[in-house]
Amino acid sequence: MDDLLDFAPIIAVTLGLLGLLGLLRWWAWRGERKEGRKHVEALSALVGGLGGRVVVGRVESRAWSAHLLPPMTADTEGFFAWLGVVRWPRFEIAVDFRRGEWPVRVSEASMKKTNGTPSYEHRIEVATSPLPATRICKRVYPESRRTWLFKNVQVVGPAGEPPLTAERDQQQWLRVVLPEALDREFTVFSTDPVTVRRMFTPQVVEWMLDRTGSPGTSAMPFALTFEAGFAYTVEHGRIAPDRLLPQVDAILGLLDRMRAAPAHPPAPV
Repeated sequence: MDDLLDFAPIIAVTLGLLGLLGLLRWWAWRGERKEGRKHVEALSALVGGLGGRVVVGRVESRAWSAHLLPPMTADTEGFFAWLGVVRWPRFEIAVDFRRGEWPVRVSEASMKKTNGTPSYEHRIEVATSPLPATRICKRVYPESRRTWLFKNVQVVGPAGEPPLTAERDQQQWLRVVLPEALDREFTVFSTDPVTVRRMFTPQVVEWMLDRTGSPGTSAMPFALTFEAGFAYTVEHGRIAPDRLLPQVDAILGLLDRMRAAPAHPPAPV
């Protein structure tokens, strides 16, 4: 009995620390839930005016192109990144709407690492008529930090990283020769560079150059991929209601000028 009393202070401190830890986790969970509700309300207000909807749920909110590019791959690749994962990436929220004739889905994914703070990314997708697998990227300069999604950035820029379909079908991933003015701002790779080069008409070139700027101010996505009937871009962070429509309109403006056509999105799984 005396021995047990000797350990009483240690037991009391341990229980107190465990209780404090539990309280802190509950407080953080409560804050995340509150923030999540506000986020859904803001998205509902945005897409409600467009005749769209907010979708909540791991399966229901899954990106159309998730089978081509899983969420947050750059944060989970490698042994040490794997060790730091507390909760694996998953889609949790999406918004579906039509912009003109174009079906659009924007999916948001999150994960947790050992620091306990959630990390987010969102993916803007448009269902399109079939196009050659292509990636259009703003040029990467030494001061740029926007290389988190791609590995092969030192030699040819992030556009040089082939998408899944090109690798799976063992297709060559070749650079598209652009007009000089556009080549200073963008790099483009494709499985069919001849066809894609013809898509960059003078109208397309002029339109793209008018919208160049720093990644923080331009609505043009840093990297836009055409693959398997989708045009998609991935961005860090949560869906930003105040910036979403300009980003979507930039993608659709490019598709319209490239004479792409809307397609039916895939049915929910």
